[in-house]
Amino acid sequence: MPADRLKVRDAGAAGYEVVDGASVLGKFSSISDAARFVRYQGARLWLDWGRTVIARQPAPYDFSPTFLGSDSVGRVMGEKHGPSAGTWSWSISTHDDRWRKHGGQRGREATKDAAVAALEAEFTSYLAATP
Repeated sequence: MPADRLKVRDAGAAGYEVVDGASVLGKFSSISDAARFVRYQGARLWLDWGRTVIARQPAPYDFSPTFLGSDSVGRVMGEKHGPSAGTWSWSISTHDDRWRKHGGQRGREATKDAAVAALEAEFTSYLAATP
């Protein structure tokens, strides 16, 4: 069964490697080529997730992914109040100069896992479309 999430790691002067566990699936000169390969495999980039920290405090129901050691590249937040209570919103937001600036992609899902999957899939497509 093929993986639905694949890691990309920086290989220094060699570019980028797409890996599934300990297996290197491919080597690429650009992050865009690596993202296109991941998408072609029917997978999404496996981002590194942590709690969103605001004023040195972890925010409840709030998670931020990073990619290749960058600052946050997006956010997944659980809605606690109002008509959207119980759903999870996601958005892409990056200012890292290694790839183009974000296009404001966002959405809402029923569960945190679905929101993580949607953000990772959209981020994969976003990087794959980078010239």
